[in-house]
Order: sequence, then C-alpha cells, then structure tokens
Amino acid sequence: MVEEGRVEEILRSLRRSRVRTEIVMYLYKIYPRASYPAEMSRNIGVDPTNILGGLRGMGSRFDESNSLLKMGLVDKIERENIAYYRLSERGKDLIESLKLV
Repeated sequence: MVEEGRVEEILRSLRRSRVRTEIVMYLYKIYPRASYPAEMSRNIGVDPTNILGGLRGMGSRFDESNSLLKMGLVDKIERENIAYYRLSERGKDLIESLKLV
C-alpha cells in the first residue's frame, strides 16, 4: 500500500495533470497487461510526446519528480529493446483504495 503522507502528494500530481490521470486509468483498465506509448496514445487520444512526459517526465512541462515512474505508480518493462509500461501493484492499490473505478 502507498504510505499515507505520500498519497496526498500523488493525488495532487494526478489532479494537476489530465495526461497522468488518463494514463493511470488506461493502464488500470488493461491491468495486468502492459502497453507501449504509441498504443496508449491511440487509446487515450493524447499525443505520444505527452504520454512519455507523463510516464517519465520531460522538461518543464512534465516534472520528472511527478512522473508516474518516479512516483512508483507505473513499472517500465523492456522487451527486445522496446519499453512497455504497466500499472504497478502500488498504482493498482491506490486506485482501488480511492474507489476511482
């Protein structure tokens, strides 16, 4: 489970970014499958660059410290030099504890 003090910080980050929220909810919907950024982009309707920003941070628009990877909500899986992303157990627990689904 996510530490209590960290929950507020994570929720604030998700509220501030529709992209991060959309990614988390999409990955929850397909859990335990993993997805790659272009597939997420097609299914969510968000530009692939913004998907990458939400997942791992990118410049000033998507702060790395608030990225889904850094917060531990998403795991990165590399297969044959391709990066896939899957909702982490921590991310799944957080969503279910908030009853967002």
